[in-house]
Amino acid sequence: MATFGDLGNVVGVRRAWIGAQGDLVIGGRYISEIDLASGSVVVRDLFVGLGDRQDRGELQAGHFLEPFSLEIGAPSYSFPFMETSPVSVLDPLRSWGLGIFRARFSETTFALGVFQAGTGPNDFEIGDGSTVGLTGKLTAAPINEGDGERLVHVGLAFSERLPERGVIVIGVPQQATLLGLGDFPSSPFAPRISIPASFQQLLNLQCAAANGPFWTQAEWYGTWIDQRGGGGVFFHGCHADCGYFLTGEHRPYQGASGTFGPIRVNRPLLGCHATPDRPAGWGAWELAARFSYLDFRDSDTPRGPTGQLVGLRLPDFTFGVNWYLADHLRLMFNYAYVLPDGPNTGTSAANVFAARLGIYW
Repeated sequence: MATFGDLGNVVGVRRAWIGAQGDLVIGGRYISEIDLASGSVVVRDLFVGLGDRQDRGELQAGHFLEPFSLEIGAPSYSFPFMETSPVSVLDPLRSWGLGIFRARFSETTFALGVFQAGTGPNDFEIGDGSTVGLTGKLTAAPINEGDGERLVHVGLAFSERLPERGVIVIGVPQQATLLGLGDFPSSPFAPRISIPASFQQLLNLQCAAANGPFWTQAEWYGTWIDQRGGGGVFFHGCHADCGYFLTGEHRPYQGASGTFGPIRVNRPLLGCHATPDRPAGWGAWELAARFSYLDFRDSDTPRGPTGQLVGLRLPDFTFGVNWYLADHLRLMFNYAYVLPDGPNTGTSAANVFAARLGIYW
């Protein structure tokens, strides 16, 4: 499946094969997805997967998303907001690596991998902020009925990072596109913080629940950085989201990955060959709200190049209306009220209005 999501130009090719030798059957897939939205070629997914997640596990090798947060794990074309929460800058995102992914009975998932994250768009360059790491994630869905129509999801993820140049960088990654697509966290308020360090630890706690058209999810992120020549630095943040489909749809739950998938519109406004069994209507309407908070203030954070204090506290209230005209077409409207609190400037306020047309296939 190729995806074109949220005004970005993404070219993707996916192939699958099944091979057999005697009684041994090996399944696999090859995934390649390239992002052109920034004006240059950026590799997003480029990996080979061998095996079946719901059997003995799938082994992945290449460039892919590290198993970490719930919101970054959701595809951009099904994410309910135009941007992920500001605290998601702590997610390690995509890296070159080798990982094992396993799911059991659509109720639990386990993933573990070793990764190398560079500083350039394709993670090839080694510089300040590049790391090697061990990342793992465990999720469980003790209640999962009707493809996520009734759901309880909990999860835990961790990552141990070693800086290749002795510097950990916190902030908007250089891989981020100008359009801030769903799995590239971005915030014009979050500072870029460089810390000489020997290692970094990341932790994510997540939960989600759904009852028919109502859904909610929440996550807490924390990072501990062992600073060279100074005290340890601790940053953290959280977000809590909720939403409701006025037209009765629900967010499908993908048990093999422990994430949410694309919406199936009950009464699409624009029909196609894939929806002959569904009556025409006014599409699906979703209301969504999110509160997020990040605290990147620590007294042991090294000062900036001119001696200024570095850090930020950021409460963020976001409200959205999503109109799904069809399964693969939606209009998004977001309003955010943001209160950045800087150590040198104090608290200010910003009102952000945004709209987006998203098409994917």
